[in-house]
Amino acid sequence: MSKPIDLEGRVTHDPILRKTKTGKSVCVFAIAMDHPIKGEAKPHVSYIDIETWEKLADLCAENIKKGRMIQATGRLKQDRWQDDTGKSRSKIKLVSNQVKFIESLNSKNAEEVVLNS
Repeated sequence: MSKPIDLEGRVTHDPILRKTKTGKSVCVFAIAMDHPIKGEAKPHVSYIDIETWEKLADLCAENIKKGRMIQATGRLKQDRWQDDTGKSRSKIKLVSNQVKFIESLNSKNAEEVVLNS
């Protein structure tokens, strides 16, 4: 069993909410995380996909907007597939069971709102 991972960053696009064939909600969005590099003016930026399920997915779809600073807690998951040319591909995402709003879009004040699955 792995330890939970916390990632913090700005949401890069409005969340996309879908339903599975069995009716479960799944919400997907991405965050941009800055990594300052010593001696460089611009930080390196990593883009990480975040996936939430069921009640948390519905709450994220309703409350998260592009530009919002959030912290997501969960586990890493690697998806693997073959593209149209037969080349093996993979992508790592965070399957989150908790999302915390770090700040409000409309103010500079920190807003501690925690959404749990």
